Amino acid sequence: MSDAEGRPTVELPEAVLALLAAADADTLLRDAESLATGLADAGWTPDVESGRFAAGGWDLLSSAWAPNLSVFFEGEEDEVRVRAQAVASFLTSRTDRWAFHTEGDDWSGWPLDDVRWTEGDWMAAHPLEWHGGGVVISLYLQPDYRPGKILAPANLHVGVDRADTPPEGLPRDDERARRVVRDGSVVDRWFLAGEHDLPDDVIAALENDPDSRVRVAAESERWYRERTIIGPPPTVDEDRPGPGHEQPPARFAPR
Repeated sequence: MSDAEGRPTVELPEAVLALLAAADADTLLRDAESLATGLADAGWTPDVESGRFAAGGWDLLSSAWAPNLSVFFEGEEDEVRVRAQAVASFLTSRTDRWAFHTEGDDWSGWPLDDVRWTEGDWMAAHPLEWHGGGVVISLYLQPDYRPGKILAPANLHVGVDRADTPPEGLPRDDERARRVVRDGSVVDRWFLAGEHDLPDDVIAALENDPDSRVRVAAESERWYRERTIIGPPPTVDEDRPGPGHEQPPARFAPR
């Protein structure tokens, strides 16, 4: 499929389009419950790991403090570029919702054989951005990269953040974390399990949570934390999946 100017196009998954259409600070990014409900309604399925969802070959990582999410797709360079341009086209077409901005090159309309894709360092510094509804949507595009013997495939990254969140994010709040453990819903606690720099008593409480989804998420976070931060990197063993990967949690039901 091609557009009017002969550029190849692709249909984005309905889950991606529905998510972008719902991106608003007062609905999707209001709190943990709104985030989980909005993602489920858009067609995203939660993984065992805190804040992680998937749909149609796309991956999503989210947090409830402050509410934000990142959507990823990786593959061949042309495949990734076409999908990134489809995301840009959808967002730009909604002039009633978002205002487009970029401080760098606007690559959203470049042909796939344009030499500018391989020139300069335009991808590293300036994403395409859309502002509106109390959120900032950022679209990044990364080509194939080979830092050593391992090839990092091309990928796109769509970030959706509240416009009122500081660039450095919200500060650590141990008392808030303890309140979530004590009074929060299952969804609140599941998202909390993925936060960084939690106090030891909160981590212990999450690992002994009465709900299995929270326990598995907390145990999975500890498994990754111990192996990627204070220990050797995890190895891939197809016959023995890592802790927390035995089965995905059931879809969260709205309150």
